[in-house]
Amino acid sequence: MAVSIALVALGADAKISIADVQRDLNTNWSNLPDAEGIEEKDGIFSFRISGSDIFLASMQAPIPWSDLEGPCATSILWPDAAKQLREHKSHWMVTISADSPPVERAKLLTQVTAAVIGTCPAAIGVYWGGAALVIPRKIFLAFATKILPQGPPIQIWVDFRVGRNPQGKSSGFTQGLAPLGFMELETENSSESPAKLRERLSLIATYLLEKGPVIRDRDTIGEDKKERIRVVYSKSAFGHPKTVMRLDYEAI
Repeated sequence: MAVSIALVALGADAKISIADVQRDLNTNWSNLPDAEGIEEKDGIFSFRISGSDIFLASMQAPIPWSDLEGPCATSILWPDAAKQLREHKSHWMVTISADSPPVERAKLLTQVTAAVIGTCPAAIGVYWGGAALVIPRKIFLAFATKILPQGPPIQIWVDFRVGRNPQGKSSGFTQGLAPLGFMELETENSSESPAKLRERLSLIATYLLEKGPVIRDRDTIGEDKKERIRVVYSKSAFGHPKTVMRLDYEAI
């Protein structure tokens, strides 16, 4: 079975009720089957939903700062993440273990994580392991309850790192698509502004999650006939271990 993980950072006097989590799941996602086989042992709750094994583990230690420091420094969704997360003392580990497709695991992980933080006022925010993203409590809940029913909540599943390179071009990459079953995206020579490149990467990522792996090697993409960008399957220039989709703005 494959595993997907999210960590919930907690403030003081944090408590969780598995009954409250179950009620929250039933209220916000009525299409989910009821949980089965609910058990608790040594601070770990476990149950099953639609063949997926779910574990909620109480960790009496903070999320390692070595995991949080980089994501806090680059977070768009949580500008003061470092200040708020440095002082947390404990966390919950939310784990989904299943044979289901990666996107389906991500959906269920989002729903269960939202139920945990929605019923625990002491929850500060979420570390989304697949993308090394930190998301504040209110924003995670908003994306989970309002965006997820309509489509992929891409901004809490995938990180978009963009900036200017020494040549004055925009460059950047995604982190989080590979755990969802897709190639990561990257480019080193975008003629767009960093903000526009971030938007483009987000739109392509959303398109892939909705349509599947339909962009092939050497395909061209663009918003109109005048805008043509070549997609090339290649080795990563940013350290991703697997083949990526490189957007080449100078290919044509």
